[in-house]
Amino acid sequence: MFYQKIIRPILFKTDPERIHHLVINLLSLASKITPFYFLVRNYFNVSDSSLTVKIGHLNLNNPIGLAAGFDKNITAPLAYSMLGFGFAELGSITHSAQSGNPKPRLWRLPKDKGLIVYYGLANIGASTVAEKMQRLKTHNIPLGISLAPTTGLKIEEMSDDYARSFQIIFSYADYVTLNVSCPNVVNCDLFAQISFIKELLEKINNLKKKLNSNIDIFLKIGPDMSLEQYDEIVDICLQNNITAIIVTNLIKNRSTVTALSSKEEMNHPGGISGNLLKDKSTSIIKHIFQRADGKLKIIGVGGIFTANDAYEKIKAGASALQLITGFIYNGPLAIHDINADLIKLLKKDGIKNISEAVGKDTV
Repeated sequence: MFYQKIIRPILFKTDPERIHHLVINLLSLASKITPFYFLVRNYFNVSDSSLTVKIGHLNLNNPIGLAAGFDKNITAPLAYSMLGFGFAELGSITHSAQSGNPKPRLWRLPKDKGLIVYYGLANIGASTVAEKMQRLKTHNIPLGISLAPTTGLKIEEMSDDYARSFQIIFSYADYVTLNVSCPNVVNCDLFAQISFIKELLEKINNLKKKLNSNIDIFLKIGPDMSLEQYDEIVDICLQNNITAIIVTNLIKNRSTVTALSSKEEMNHPGGISGNLLKDKSTSIIKHIFQRADGKLKIIGVGGIFTANDAYEKIKAGASALQLITGFIYNGPLAIHDINADLIKLLKKDGIKNISEAVGKDTV
């Protein structure tokens, strides 16, 4: 409550991107001070066998992960285990470094507990990311890297662009996510096409075989497709041995949401996160879980602020979760509180491990 009543109002008076850079740089510094790192980690981490999750080759101490978009340039990779996350996804990154869209490109929606994001895939590029990851001696939680296409490419050039990035970074990541849903770039509709997704997954799957790699591949999709398109995507994922599907990225189609925020507050380009995404992503999780029939793991994203929000997505079919907006709005104890309260919810339902709750509401 101290963060929400005192700290957050102060932070929210400043430009959101400036505050973001300040926070992530402070996290980077804090995580490198060994006594402080262990002190915070011991306090913030919740350890209980009921929370352990296995996804592909990944063993997670808890199901709550950091979503891509928070640490685009691998600035504070050690901080997320300190804060209690079970895994963290870094990026999204592109093959070539790029500055992204002009500023301002990040806006808060306090009435809807959300954000409007229009970064345009600003990042330092795959080669620099690989150098940073190579310098990491150890990390206590799985770290994934999210890949997206370099801006300005034609659709026939994009799959090769992903493949070039994959070859550069795959040996430094615990898993790789193919982001085909970024709603804050101009050509986002191109790489969300089903035909492109099929081409991309086949190319990456063949490349994995060529490189003799067994790394887990996740696919990140958006919330603005039809149920028939989601069915096609599930089938393509299963055909190409994709480990998990991340459901979902930010909202682009604003006609599907009813916001409490004013027209002026909403009058910015980009994708919307937070509460406005919550119910939509949960319904898509449920549909995909039923379509995949347990053969494809689901990572739930969108509007997760409390353990009840998390549990709802798990019971809809998510094996693990990711968040950013809930972390920004609820502060550094957010992950600790969600995990601690998840244990209580599981005990209340007589569930020994969270995997037993996955898809419970779809039966």
